[in-house]
Amino acid sequence: MIRVLVIDDDDIAREAMCAVLVKAGFYVFELATPIGATSVIKRDGITAVALDINMPTINGDKLAKLLRENAQLANLGIVLVSGCDIEQLSALGEKVGADGIVSKSKLHVALAPAIERAVAARAGKSTPPASVPFPNVGPPSSSRRPR
Repeated sequence: MIRVLVIDDDDIAREAMCAVLVKAGFYVFELATPIGATSVIKRDGITAVALDINMPTINGDKLAKLLRENAQLANLGIVLVSGCDIEQLSALGEKVGADGIVSKSKLHVALAPAIERAVAARAGKSTPPASVPFPNVGPPSSSRRPR
């Protein structure tokens, strides 16, 4: 089962992300701040993280870089989420080693597939195509699991 940690300081955005992921059948955890994220990831067996970029304590891209540098979290899928320009988000994702990006304007159609691709890529089952390193649109997941 895919276990996703959603980190976003904006309550409405965080709830929207959680709702999309629960509907897709993922087991979802949430934090309003990146503080303590590593502990939650390890304790709860998180398989992927959806990170907002702009947060007051530490930006999501900086947290993503720290998570990616942690050898114990090598299998963790990381998806950056932001309302910023998609080209800027893509460049940032590549820089920090994220497995995917999603524009907040495309959450309902893109978040669950991006999480699935990130988990699959980290599990070695598939990799995103080289021509589209961070796809942000895809078909909705058909699996259904309770939160």
